[in-house]
Amino acid sequence: MPHDVEFLRVALLYLETRQVSPRATVIIDLRDEAADLDCDERVFEDGLNLLLDLDYIEGPGADANGLWLFRKLTRKGIEFVRATRDPADWARMKHQRAVGTVPLR
Repeated sequence: MPHDVEFLRVALLYLETRQVSPRATVIIDLRDEAADLDCDERVFEDGLNLLLDLDYIEGPGADANGLWLFRKLTRKGIEFVRATRDPADWARMKHQRAVGTVPLR
């Protein structure tokens, strides 16, 4: 399933506000959090799993009963958030990527 990079950015910005310390695990109720982000619960879970796979966040990940366990943004996730926090910078990055001037990684 293709993922909307805009949604992944919003999810990272949201998760940044949820982390409490590097050692604490935050329980994310997928239904409630997805509603806060105005998206489908499954889309949110898939996005979290992708961010975990890409090493933008630390898990441990999916848990039972619609819960997801989140620890923190990784250095890679923090760098992405810093680079894209400002909407003008984000628009510029997306434009540069669209015309092939920004590497994928």
